[in-house]
Amino acid sequence: MAAATEVAMNFPRLRERLDGSAAAQYTAAPDRTFEFGLAAILDGFEAQLTGTS
Repeated sequence: MAAATEVAMNFPRLRERLDGSAAAQYTAAPDRTFEFGLAAILDGFEAQLTGTS
């Protein structure tokens, strides 16, 4: 979050979002949430390509 906050200093709208409740909710997300979502998407693509859906 420190790096995101530093970058956001140059962008008022982004800075506003990081100061709001959305940022708090983002940091409260379970570990490996991104990896889980990416795996789900890739599994769906694989099923569609192999006809196992």
